[in-house]
Amino acid sequence: MNRNGITGRIARLAGAVGVSLLVLLATGCADSGYARGLFSGYVMDKSEEEVTDKAGKPASVDKSNPERVKWVYKRKTFDPDNGNKPDEETIVIFKRDAATGKLKVAELDYT
Repeated sequence: MNRNGITGRIARLAGAVGVSLLVLLATGCADSGYARGLFSGYVMDKSEEEVTDKAGKPASVDKSNPERVKWVYKRKTFDPDNGNKPDEETIVIFKRDAATGKLKVAELDYT
């Protein structure tokens, strides 16, 4: 076999391995949605409408305290610092913004 044939096979093999790794990474995180940091960037200091647009509707909502509304998402995030382990719940806490009087995301809790 000539040198170009070997080089071509190595390039094709490397490409196949790269594609396989991307597929494995995508499937590993597909059930859990967003890395914590990415999710935080999407929702922090955002309104209820903005969060719904980006993350979808939560699994449950607790409006028992109108000044501190909690939204709970199920398996929406994962922890990249812990082997991409999915968070069972991501709790998004809205608090009333003093300047505007509107609810905005002020805290996140990953469990």
